[in-house]
Amino acid sequence: MKYLSTRGSKANSFKEILFSGIAEDGGLFVPEKWPSIGINDIDSNISYMDLALKILSPFIGSEISTDNLKKIILDAYQDSFSVNDLVSFKKLNKNEVIVELFNGPTLAFKDFAMQLLIPIFDYFLIQENKKINLIVATSGDTGAAAINAVKKSKNISIYCLFPKDRISNFQRRQMSTVNEHNINLCEIDGTFDDCQKIVKSILNDQEFSKKFSISAVNSINWTRIMIQSVYYYFSFLKLANDGFNKINFSVPTGNFGDVYAGFVAYKMGLPINKLIVATNENDILHRFFNTGEYKINNVSKTSSPSMDIQVASNFERLLFELLGRSGNSTKDKMNDLDKNGAININKEELKIANEIFLSGKTEMDVVNTIINQVFNSSKYLLDPHTAVGLNASRKYNDSSHLNCILATASPIKFSETVERAVDESLTLLKGYDYLFQSKEKYVELNNNVNEVKDQISNKNL
Repeated sequence: MKYLSTRGSKANSFKEILFSGIAEDGGLFVPEKWPSIGINDIDSNISYMDLALKILSPFIGSEISTDNLKKIILDAYQDSFSVNDLVSFKKLNKNEVIVELFNGPTLAFKDFAMQLLIPIFDYFLIQENKKINLIVATSGDTGAAAINAVKKSKNISIYCLFPKDRISNFQRRQMSTVNEHNINLCEIDGTFDDCQKIVKSILNDQEFSKKFSISAVNSINWTRIMIQSVYYYFSFLKLANDGFNKINFSVPTGNFGDVYAGFVAYKMGLPINKLIVATNENDILHRFFNTGEYKINNVSKTSSPSMDIQVASNFERLLFELLGRSGNSTKDKMNDLDKNGAININKEELKIANEIFLSGKTEMDVVNTIINQVFNSSKYLLDPHTAVGLNASRKYNDSSHLNCILATASPIKFSETVERAVDESLTLLKGYDYLFQSKEKYVELNNNVNEVKDQISNKNL
């Protein structure tokens, strides 16, 4: 498999795009061609691990042998998740199913990617007797998942940036109470977009990145996306036999990585009807899919903090597809975004986007209502992000399609919001006392890329 950048340059190997994270021209890597994986060629009883091997192999090619890749996948997943199939399902009614992606060690969907991505890094590092530094921005869940995976590695250190006062206490403590020497947590006095901007700035500084062997584990790294596409296939295989030929997936969306993974599955041949982009008050993507204008506003602080994002990094990958895979056109549009804070596509390009994408916006008061209603009717608890996804799904609900709502995090991670919504004390944090009794370790930094660079430099003297 060969890869190319959304801004024109090319890469010749999977290993190159794994360790680069971002292309030298500032773009994001995508496959040169989409592999074809038909649903009819897969046994519906296939295990998640065997399915992952089937989906990921075309993207990796011969760079990791089939036997080695199978071992990496088994070692990554078989003891890390609380259910054997990794994914579990909750049917709310005949054509409405919650896809539970929070069975991993940090109770969020990010575990699917991180538990596998880090061992793939390690596979190549061990071969070459090398070490690297990873950098990641988190709006809450990515950081915890990455730290949990990296803490077991002898070859990788991580620098994790999170926005001050914009993630839940539980989310912060999942990261800050990990004391291994290779874990470096930085609180940035800004928003997630500010954290992400720092990460991109460091990655784009080729001299600095090469000096300190820096790579990324945000979903700007293609490997994250390809790994996440697997659970779309798995969900379809397990649910489509209920008499529905096509499925809608509603995806709580911030950085556009998770729903873009669904788009990747669609491009490979999964017969998805619609991908519903579910947003909160930070609705830049909702506005785009309705008007064709992608315009940056201020970031609002909400009860679904992992979605409190305005600049969705993976949007560039979709833009590349809408512009006919033209690197020059994509580069021009992204330069316009940097200069003017907005870009537009034409009606024909928007029509192409709407062939697969719909969107819905849900504000905090409605989130509370949805959580309350589902709890009272089904005795089932939604976290606020999944409530956003469910509400968006219901705007397009009809009896002819199965609507799958991706539950991206456990309600445990947002216990205060959930308990307020249902007006009941549920003792969700029982068993997690250790997080609140352990000493926290993180540094407080200004919204300044040089302060983060200093942290990396000083730790690598």
